[in-house]
Amino acid sequence: MKENKAIFSAFGFSLIIGLSFMFVKISISYEDQLLILAHRFTFAFIGILIFIIIKPINLKINLKEFFLVFIISLFYPVMFFSSQILGLSQTTVTEAGIIQAIAPAITVLLGVIFLKESVRKVQLLGIFLSILGVIFLQRMNEYGMGQLHLIGNILIIVSIFATAIWQVLSRYITQKIAPIKVTIYIMTIGFIFFNAAYFFKDGSFYDYTQSLIQIHYLIAIIFLGVLSTFGTSLLSIYAVSKLPVIQVTVFNNVATLITILTGILILREPFYYYHIIGAIIIILGVILVNKQKTNEK
Repeated sequence: MKENKAIFSAFGFSLIIGLSFMFVKISISYEDQLLILAHRFTFAFIGILIFIIIKPINLKINLKEFFLVFIISLFYPVMFFSSQILGLSQTTVTEAGIIQAIAPAITVLLGVIFLKESVRKVQLLGIFLSILGVIFLQRMNEYGMGQLHLIGNILIIVSIFATAIWQVLSRYITQKIAPIKVTIYIMTIGFIFFNAAYFFKDGSFYDYTQSLIQIHYLIAIIFLGVLSTFGTSLLSIYAVSKLPVIQVTVFNNVATLITILTGILILREPFYYYHIIGAIIIILGVILVNKQKTNEK
């Protein structure tokens, strides 16, 4: 029963992550990126407050622990969400979704470099194929097959590295601090940072509240804040606590598929044959990275 709930949770956060790219793209059509991030983390913080009221948690941590949490918050949420939204403003959801598929391979690579984790040849081949797929997509765009999204795609890759670094650091930090505490603190830091940045940049309170009157924008922000930002953190923590990490990692491919489909079917973005080739190369690489883990298990 618990395993079924965990699988449902893993599928749930993959579904939400897959849809989040589309909602980010929708929100960009209404407001500028900094205001979107401020709103997103405001609603995430509201979700945190409701969660704490329903299930009180002892949030006490010492100064050293807070310093560790603060360090990882610089990568996630600050660097990750900033580069992601700037990237999506300059590329398509379809390409961003395809490129996002390399995230597990990058996480493994950083784990090898910084955590000295063992890696087999098949995993190295998988990492190489995943990166090769991204390079292939960009080169095809440069040759005039589609619109060039160099800056946007680079920013998406930066967001992938940011979340990969966060995951690697989290493996260390969550041994000392409960994962739910880490989640609440980094969400709170994100709320303070992005709202302070917005108002420091001469953002007005009138504009801050007035934009929320737009119903489509409000729906997008509620989804991004409550579900995509805070909700996925809770679902992923539950899934990882009940299932092997490798089994949870497989659901990243579900998120990639959903992102690509929303870009093509809902946002009506252009889709070329080389997108399929690039996606196959990347996903094949991810499968090779995860296949070795399964064998070892």
